Amino acid sequence: MKLKQLLILGIIFTGLFSCNTTLEEDVFSSYTASNFFKNEEQLQAQNIGIYESFNHVVWEQDMYMLVSMTGRFATSFQLGFSYHAAYQTLDEQPFRYDRVWRVGFEAIARANTVIKYLPLSSFYSENTDIANQYIAEARWMRAYTYFQLTQLFGDLPIYSEPVENSDPEILFKSRSSVQEVYNLIIADLEFAKDNLPISWSKSGKGRVTKAGGAFLLGKVYLTSAGFPLQITDNYQKAIDVLKPLADNGTDYDVQLLNDWKNVFSINNEGNKEIIFAHGNIYENLKGGVLPFWTNPQFSPFGGIQSRNGSGYQIAWHPTLLDLYDATDDRLTDGFTYTYKQINNNVTRTFRRNPLNVPPGFYGGRNGISMTKYQDPGATGNVIHSKDHIVYRYVDAFLMLAEAYNENGEPDKALPYLKIARDRVNASVITTTDQNSLRTVLRNERIRELYGEMGELFDVRRWNIAEEEYNNHLLRIWRNPGQGWEEKFKLSPLPLVELAKNPNLTQNPGW
Repeated sequence: MKLKQLLILGIIFTGLFSCNTTLEEDVFSSYTASNFFKNEEQLQAQNIGIYESFNHVVWEQDMYMLVSMTGRFATSFQLGFSYHAAYQTLDEQPFRYDRVWRVGFEAIARANTVIKYLPLSSFYSENTDIANQYIAEARWMRAYTYFQLTQLFGDLPIYSEPVENSDPEILFKSRSSVQEVYNLIIADLEFAKDNLPISWSKSGKGRVTKAGGAFLLGKVYLTSAGFPLQITDNYQKAIDVLKPLADNGTDYDVQLLNDWKNVFSINNEGNKEIIFAHGNIYENLKGGVLPFWTNPQFSPFGGIQSRNGSGYQIAWHPTLLDLYDATDDRLTDGFTYTYKQINNNVTRTFRRNPLNVPPGFYGGRNGISMTKYQDPGATGNVIHSKDHIVYRYVDAFLMLAEAYNENGEPDKALPYLKIARDRVNASVITTTDQNSLRTVLRNERIRELYGEMGELFDVRRWNIAEEEYNNHLLRIWRNPGQGWEEKFKLSPLPLVELAKNPNLTQNPGW
């Protein structure tokens, strides 16, 4: 059974036990290791509930708006979406920060339950190796969630155990430093790397595995080597973790697909290139929304909404196409250049210029649609089954190449960059000048990973957020008078959380 088919089962169990830092509930968890965690089926249900925290539409759409829309090539004909390019969302759409925070800490609370109570159960003492796999899964999910949140907000309150009473010191924690948050993340991932299985026998595809343990630990080390922590020794640690994964994918049951476009096919979900994805299902508020937003109007690609004329609200500025070689498969397969309208059988073709395109065409600075989120089967705008891909195996090669280059070994970076580019028929890169290769590698991340919700995190760790802001084409179009402010280096904490927790403080400038 696929993970997304088990989500409803997970809700039944975790709904009984969850509490989170929104602090709106007065009833705390009353179950113990003696009355739960009796068998592997119960463990599975509890851990599936951690994943289920993210399957409420909001995480996918809000992370796209807050992370991908800040990339300089993201565009939209919707004035409201330009707020994200200009970091105006606290004033215009504050709910996005609130929802990401709430979903994240709900997942952390559910993970904490497993981490605390499973080692106390009889199942653990009788089946230690299996139990440690489930603890590793919960710790990976906690690490992943804290990693996402700290990249947005910086310092965070650390909840490493379930909230089980109303003691204000437990409920209302102050923010711990980014370094302390990373310490928890790394400890969790070290355990996960050593204890996650290569594959899960019980539920099949969809759950994080040993590949995810190595991948995310490598990404965390690489990120912490950049801003704000600048622990440059962690470039070597990233290399040490990522190299075995990149060199021996079969040992981790992962591989690069030969056909780049097939990685994103709705008919090929959970393929061996996917390290981690949030599963969506054809059910209201349990499905994704991005296929509705990202595909052209009256197209066959976005489900009933785009077929009826809605959609095409977020896209990519045509200048993104200039980053690719003419032979690059991603240029050919990554974007919708032409389609036949469902309503009248008229063919519409992408046109780069003029800025406002005539009938029969689409595009201009409103952008070109990508093919990563195509899902023709949805019956509503938030009922898409297309999974939200978070991490892909190809990024292990890109991260490893970057770590080698930043570690002063650009010659060792080239073979891994070549593997990623050979797959898509892109030209061979030969420069070993560190600065030149740094530019190549950063552009390669855009070419490969656009729209996969990592853009903001990259520019922050590279400390080029101001440059990205100043060159953001949507901001220049829609908000030309708004200039860069230092406060944009961190996202604002949700106002609702500041009102609830007297020990939280807002990020500078907000």
